[in-house]
Amino acid sequence: MKNNDQHHCSNFLFIDDDPLNNLICRMTIQVVLGKIDSQSFTNPKLGLEYLQSSFLTDNHSAHTVLLLDINMPVMSGWEFLEGFDNLPSQIKDTITIYILSSSVDERDKERSYANKNVKAFLVKPLTKETVMQMFNGQ
Repeated sequence: MKNNDQHHCSNFLFIDDDPLNNLICRMTIQVVLGKIDSQSFTNPKLGLEYLQSSFLTDNHSAHTVLLLDINMPVMSGWEFLEGFDNLPSQIKDTITIYILSSSVDERDKERSYANKNVKAFLVKPLTKETVMQMFNGQ
């Protein structure tokens, strides 16, 4: 994981075309952190639209952790990241993105870490141990 400031938060956004994985993520994080506010999208385009509209209209300033899948049919995680990069900094500065993928391709990991908006590459399924690592045991 990149060495940036860790933000303990209760806001989560899950973007994965598999609704079961989104449910597993929410439940796993709740086991570790307790009650969380979460939103999930199986269509990454809708997730990007949500960031553009809700974060601006709600004057959203709370920190949000976004778990993003790479391989999705409508829009890939890479395409999502391109769109995310075009968002205003007032939105981007409140979001920490983790790639959460079942990909074993080393190039995907390298590409993740080369992206300035990605904090880390995590392997599916999300586990309690991984959540604890994300928040340094907080």
